[in-house]
Amino acid sequence: MTIPDTDDVPLSSEDALRRAALFASGLLALRESPRFHELIQELCRTMDVPIAGVSVIDSGFCWLPVLHGADLDAVPLSESLCIGVVETQIPMAETNLPAKPQFADNRFVAGPLALRAYAAVPLLGVQGAKLGTIFIADQRVRPDFADRAVPRLERTALRILEEASAPHHMRRIGRTTVEGLEALIRRATRDGDDALVTAIDRVMRDVLPLTGVRGI
Repeated sequence: MTIPDTDDVPLSSEDALRRAALFASGLLALRESPRFHELIQELCRTMDVPIAGVSVIDSGFCWLPVLHGADLDAVPLSESLCIGVVETQIPMAETNLPAKPQFADNRFVAGPLALRAYAAVPLLGVQGAKLGTIFIADQRVRPDFADRAVPRLERTALRILEEASAPHHMRRIGRTTVEGLEALIRRATRDGDDALVTAIDRVMRDVLPLTGVRGI
């Protein structure tokens, strides 16, 4: 999965650094990772849920690099269930979504998907960047989410981040990763944001040895 080019759209320093952290995380390319799919399917079996996946935040959207049990690539942040978890960095376990006014009218609750339970934990990138979440969802009310969901999601999140940063995965996506970071550095240089150039360059230096890329 790749985020569409939005070079003509204004990008804050915070969003640019988050995008740099996304490139460096390896999460965007996990759709091609069999191990990642195994982890998500294991999560579905363990928690007995039909829907699970990873979300990442960029350009006003919640992107879904891999989603098991539903057919979606991206959701506007205004319609996303995960944005609160990303912004607050506080795990969420909702056992009965329609019973909460803030979720009752959401299209994934009130619409055809008819979600009734949802749980998510945040994913952090380099320099503490708020990347997105790992989440599960069910079309049944799930009282057990209150006790079981967050600890299980936190364990899976660690395994997913380990897989995303593994050398074999980073080498596979190395050139795309480095080119994405270089494009962000050029943009920050063009905008005269020296602090952002330095921050993204630091991300580049940290991730470059993992990618196996030379001569860029």
